[in-house]
Amino acid sequence: MPSLSYSKLFDPISDIISMMESLLAGAYGATTGDQRECFKRIHANCWGLNTLVMDVITALGWENAATRPAVRRRFSALHQPTKTTLEHLAAGYDGALQPEQAEIINFSLQSIQSVARMVNNLQRYSELKHKLFRPQVRDIFGGALMQRTRSILGYFRAKPPHFHYRVSGDEASLAFAFSEILLNTMRYGGVKQENLLLEWQRKSDWVDYSIFDNGLGIKETEQEQIYLPFWQADSESPGLGLGLYLAKAYIVASGGKINLRTKAPGVTVTKISLRSDARHRAHRRFFR
Repeated sequence: MPSLSYSKLFDPISDIISMMESLLAGAYGATTGDQRECFKRIHANCWGLNTLVMDVITALGWENAATRPAVRRRFSALHQPTKTTLEHLAAGYDGALQPEQAEIINFSLQSIQSVARMVNNLQRYSELKHKLFRPQVRDIFGGALMQRTRSILGYFRAKPPHFHYRVSGDEASLAFAFSEILLNTMRYGGVKQENLLLEWQRKSDWVDYSIFDNGLGIKETEQEQIYLPFWQADSESPGLGLGLYLAKAYIVASGGKINLRTKAPGVTVTKISLRSDARHRAHRRFFR
């Protein structure tokens, strides 16, 4: 069974600490007093995050159900102000940044957002492991599900655009599952976000959603492994290897199915099937 690599959490935080120290030392040019105060605040918060991750490894444990809420609160108290401060610096609220400084700030912002995503996935993994996840399975409009997925991931195309039928499932967890599959399609399937395409088709009491990628494909020997927690084909890949594991778990919890197959050389199709009831029809709406 693959295991969690804590370096994926440590390294981005350590990088931010080092970069803030360089900015404070003036290695990339002069800064205003307000900017320096921001650098100090980010530096201090990231040392707190570094200590939090160390505490988790040595004592608390991400998989410990009893301590998980406290860990999450501590993380949010450090992550949110760090992210906000980096966003303000990037926007120039505390003074204009020189090109190298702007590059460092943008890199730090991407890194802290990556860490937040990994922590969120660990939280979800812990809930599943301890059977604390309780899906709220109900009828939901297909169009509403796609809109909620877009609120998490951003733009993607859905074809055809009309969602006449309802599907059965937990809307929040299904939207997360769709967004993770689409994100992996971008990362490893060679698909740009503006070219993401999700096709859907009604079949009897099911609605099938198909996601296509035109990357290198997935070996037959790896088609089951990709749904294992912490498994990654490349150890240098971003993330922790939890996205597809969580996606499959949420789809199955909603009474659905997920299937991966190679349609043609270089084309992989992920098909998500959700139960539907022909008696329920949503109002005709067009989702762009």
